[in-house]
Amino acid sequence: MGELKFFLRLQIKQAKDAIYIHQFKYIKELLNKFNFEDYKTMSTPMHPTSILGLDEIDKKDI
Repeated sequence: MGELKFFLRLQIKQAKDAIYIHQFKYIKELLNKFNFEDYKTMSTPMHPTSILGLDEIDKKDI
């Protein structure tokens, strides 16, 4: 079957120690569709090296 690379417009990269999920290609398509590809980018309000964990509520369902 092979390694999953795209799923529901999500791009997925699997590494030995992590799984990376992003929507770069989809966002690029949307920007082109609505003629926003030449607009200036803005920084993200979240620190890029933040480590996200499981939500405490989700642990109850497991």
